[in-house]
Amino acid sequence: MAFLEFQVPTLIVYGMDSLIRLPELATPNSEKVVIVTDKKPHNSAVAQKVKRMIEGYAYGVIMYEMKRYNTQDLFEGVNITKHARADVVIGIGDSTVLSIAKVIAQFSTHEFQQEEVKSHRKLLMKKVRYIEIPTLQTICWGLLPQTYITDDTDKIKKPYIDKESVAHSVIIDPSLSEEVPLNDIIYSSLEAIAYSFDAYICKKANPISDAFSLRAIEYLSVNLKRLAVETANTKIKGNLSMGSLLASLAIYGSALGTCAATSMGLESQTGVSQSIGAAVILPHVMEFNLTAAANKFIQIAAALGEKVTDISVIEAAIMAVEAMRRIMLDLHIPQRLSEYGIEQDRLEAAARVAGQYEFLTYIPRPASKNELVEIYSAAY
Repeated sequence: MAFLEFQVPTLIVYGMDSLIRLPELATPNSEKVVIVTDKKPHNSAVAQKVKRMIEGYAYGVIMYEMKRYNTQDLFEGVNITKHARADVVIGIGDSTVLSIAKVIAQFSTHEFQQEEVKSHRKLLMKKVRYIEIPTLQTICWGLLPQTYITDDTDKIKKPYIDKESVAHSVIIDPSLSEEVPLNDIIYSSLEAIAYSFDAYICKKANPISDAFSLRAIEYLSVNLKRLAVETANTKIKGNLSMGSLLASLAIYGSALGTCAATSMGLESQTGVSQSIGAAVILPHVMEFNLTAAANKFIQIAAALGEKVTDISVIEAAIMAVEAMRRIMLDLHIPQRLSEYGIEQDRLEAAARVAGQYEFLTYIPRPASKNELVEIYSAAY
């Protein structure tokens, strides 16, 4: 008999200035800390703020700034963390930085100590606590059992899966995104909508994940429309942070899908970021699934703010796609892959990579390599 189970072991702390909770979560007993971030000005500034905040409580604080955003950074970070015998890893940045920071903590955990218990030797595993601090509106990989990191050898994002290696806590403080470039916030929020769509039409979807997906789509779309007019409004950015958190919980309860696979495939072959790829490809993935998940598009259209009374299922589905396109138009972002300097002859290779992701098992309409190429071509 199948059962519905949903358990999130991570503590989620959300709210303006919630970063003040960090010392009690990271260093209650004078732990050694490694801060993992990058050299982007807004991330580096937050990391320095975090360092100052915990220095009086921690036994020692080491700052590691990644440069390559791939497995080289991962293994370098693991070496630093193990050598320092750190108790805590704090990830600060966007989804790419947080993915690597999470796995640094995961790999640094496999450290054993011997203890004498009644003349028998017992092996104890030392776990490194991971705390995640997003600096913009992004998927919280610390909540999820899986994450994806670019392999330095072939530039393809590979899965790292461990149900036990989730974040101890995630601190989402909207005030940290005040200095983030506006386009970064827009693309990251659109990426969260794309993955919420993936999770909602997925075969693994359930009433709990559906509630998170629809609420995420609603929160993100409504506030992106407002952001197009009030670009400096901190409250709107806070609402987008909540929308991205809801999207993360939707993925946790369901799975990723075609938007995630095609955006990761595109990044591996063109260098265009996953968030940009997901945003541009989303309307075309929606069209690809019009017939396979038509009934779900009624709720999607409603979440996007459309009136869906007295219209057919297909009309609602078309309305949802057009509503998504209007949001992107209002945000003044290019809607064609060709506008990002992508060469069309790279699309087939991108489709080959996209088709390898295991979560495509759960998409409502199976997509062969040729069909993935068609999605790319439509977006081109």
